[in-house]
Amino acid sequence: MRNLYLVRHGQVDFPDHIPRCIGRTDLPLSEKGRKQGRELGDYFRFLTAAGVPVYASPLKRALETARLLAGDGSVCVEQGLLELDMGEWENMPRADLKKALESQPETGERREDGLVRIKETVRRILEETDGDVICVAHAGINSCLLAELTGTCLDRSRALFQPYGGFSRIEADGEGRMEVRELGIMPKGAPDEEECRDIWDHYGTPERVRRHCRAVWRQAVVLTERLAAAGYGTDRAVIRSGALLHDVARAEKDHAARGAYILRREGYPAVAEVIRRHHDLEWGDVERLLAKPLWLEAAVVYLADKQVEDDRPVSVDLRFEKSLERCRQASDREKALEAHERRRRQAKAVEDVIGRLGGISKE
Repeated sequence: MRNLYLVRHGQVDFPDHIPRCIGRTDLPLSEKGRKQGRELGDYFRFLTAAGVPVYASPLKRALETARLLAGDGSVCVEQGLLELDMGEWENMPRADLKKALESQPETGERREDGLVRIKETVRRILEETDGDVICVAHAGINSCLLAELTGTCLDRSRALFQPYGGFSRIEADGEGRMEVRELGIMPKGAPDEEECRDIWDHYGTPERVRRHCRAVWRQAVVLTERLAAAGYGTDRAVIRSGALLHDVARAEKDHAARGAYILRREGYPAVAEVIRRHHDLEWGDVERLLAKPLWLEAAVVYLADKQVEDDRPVSVDLRFEKSLERCRQASDREKALEAHERRRRQAKAVEDVIGRLGGISKE
């Protein structure tokens, strides 16, 4: 088996910072896009140092990303990796372009034709190479291939996760069969603080929610350090991002699930999983749970959230005491009180486990 890494170029430097629908319009990377290219270079360094070939679309944004990724290695320019031609949509501000997910431009390249092109290109690249290979292209053309390989309707291919500077890993065998193993992930496991702020800005997270998230992060650091002192290692970057972004979609219904979707779309599945569980941790046998990936990271963010009221540290008991009155006034009072008590017991149980693991005395 061999891996085909299908990369989307980094963020584009749009004139006047106005995002536009671009296919063949040849724009360079923004500074953030160049940073993403360097991060791809760090991630793939072990492959490029071993001589794994890098192919790229000839458009500036893809070619510059590929050169940053390849480092000292060479880049093969491949016309078949060009983005779809957007026809009458080309260069229109996205905010002005009213289209459904299934819509296509009347005069542009059809997705059906793009699929034929990318399949032929990838088949030829695999035939002329051995081992792993990296292709740097664009969201539209990449998604045509990914839709077919994942069984997604081609007219919904734009819904597939394809963040700037992210990649998908496709396994290919000697018979030409391909299977997507990882879809639309970023080379780093978690966004840094600046990237968390960018995500807040993009999704309109209110300032009061941001203050709460920062306070939860501070509390999570306390818990993480106590666990580390007791010999329990955690992924601190995932905890930081999970704490800062756990309420990114706080104003929306089922905000934990929505926040998880946002982070998955941004290319961070580990952070998405922590956010998914921050409101209602999947509770059960402790020893079994501790063996699950990311459970301890999720538990830290979950408990830190329960130990913060607005942007102030509080006890778990006080946090639930303050929320009890809201449940008493709910339209479905009995159901709300039942859920409140279940979550209170869960929070106390998690507090006890984290306390015991970290050697924290209840006294």
